[in-house]
Amino acid sequence: MKRKINNRYKEFIGLLDNGKYNSVDIFKDFVVMFAIAIKNNFDYSQEDENIYLQITKKYKKSELKIFIELSTKLILMYLENDEIEDVLGEIFGQIGANSRQRGQIFTPMHIAKMMSSTVLTEDEIKKEKFILIKDPACGSGVLLLGAAQYLNENKIDYRNKMLVEAQDVDFICFCMAYIQLSLYNIPGRVILGNTLLNEKRKVFYTPEFFIGKWKEKIEERRNKRC
Repeated sequence: MKRKINNRYKEFIGLLDNGKYNSVDIFKDFVVMFAIAIKNNFDYSQEDENIYLQITKKYKKSELKIFIELSTKLILMYLENDEIEDVLGEIFGQIGANSRQRGQIFTPMHIAKMMSSTVLTEDEIKKEKFILIKDPACGSGVLLLGAAQYLNENKIDYRNKMLVEAQDVDFICFCMAYIQLSLYNIPGRVILGNTLLNEKRKVFYTPEFFIGKWKEKIEERRNKRC
């Protein structure tokens, strides 16, 4: 069955359909490269840079321009809307990249916001200097985005009040979550690995984690509780 494409994503998805490569493969290559480009600008790793370069070798020099166009269009989609949205998660589903066999069924954004409103109490938010929110199977990060939007709607600066920890066993989901948390200036870390096995194959810290000096904030709270 042919999927109906949301008008907002048509231009972005149109770039993926170039006839030579599978659109899902281009999308996956894009999110990996984009995630590494953001991360290595703040916390450089040659291992991650090698992953980036290995992907570029699949394409001709002229074909790599598509990734610049995809980056530009994606950033514009985030800037054009005042609300926090699960942009990559929706595109992921629109192009049929999610796998039901692997349990990749993403939570709709309105459900994520509703869940946040029931979990985040006003007393807890006021009592703590910052709150830590974890998602052990984050997918594209939608539940954490929903929490940020909930705080935003209640005029609470989530950049200073919320620290997140996202984890997923799937590398593409790991990259999508990292991109979205980074573009929305949400402080935290994203872990690649199986939560049940306490596995940590990769850990990416968002730019806001460094900009907001969250390492010092965590250490300060730890010292006060000792």
